[in-house]
Amino acid sequence: MRRTFYQRNQPFLDRLFAFILHNPVLERGLVLAPIVVAAYNVQNALILGVSFALITFITVFLSSLLPQKIPYVFRVIFYALLACAVFVPTAMMMDWMFAESVVNIGVFLPLLVANSLIVVKSETRFHQHPTFGRMIGDLFSNVLGFLLVILLVGLCREWLANGFSLMRTAEGSFSVPAAALPFTGFFLIGLLAALVKKIRGRLENPQSRKSEQREEFLASQQQK
Repeated sequence: MRRTFYQRNQPFLDRLFAFILHNPVLERGLVLAPIVVAAYNVQNALILGVSFALITFITVFLSSLLPQKIPYVFRVIFYALLACAVFVPTAMMMDWMFAESVVNIGVFLPLLVANSLIVVKSETRFHQHPTFGRMIGDLFSNVLGFLLVILLVGLCREWLANGFSLMRTAEGSFSVPAAALPFTGFFLIGLLAALVKKIRGRLENPQSRKSEQREEFLASQQQK
């Protein structure tokens, strides 16, 4: 069977588009709570996304310099303390940039210091790369993937909750106030995850659908 462009260059393309094909939220279900609960508008999504990117990238980058001779338990504690230290200037910057909007996010902003990419994936994924450059690339793609997902979900939820500007009715714009509730966040993430899974399936097995259709056609011919 003839190999497709993706199959011939899969390792390179997987690294290049890892923020989509291996998205930490859509593929592995990590760091869902801030997106589902707090990202009900673009501003909240931007605050959480930028804060997550800064806290996670700086913390994992600096923690990679820690000697591996230190016991695992103490290393994880150090990761959390380092994330708290990075959180303080990040929260101050967000409060300066977005005035009093940070208060609306509540506890989900400080909870970013204990997100799974820092506490778990630092040891099991990022620090396991053979080269420093590979670790930075993987870390950047994960951070970028989270930022894109939370902005997209926040945009869709705000758009739905405040009304479709292009779909006017006799009584005004069409809106779905329930879009600001958490279950809508779960629903949108589920749709995006299914879409990404479909794209990966088509890239990895481009002939599978054609084979299924051919088998169905042959089976129908045999029945006749």
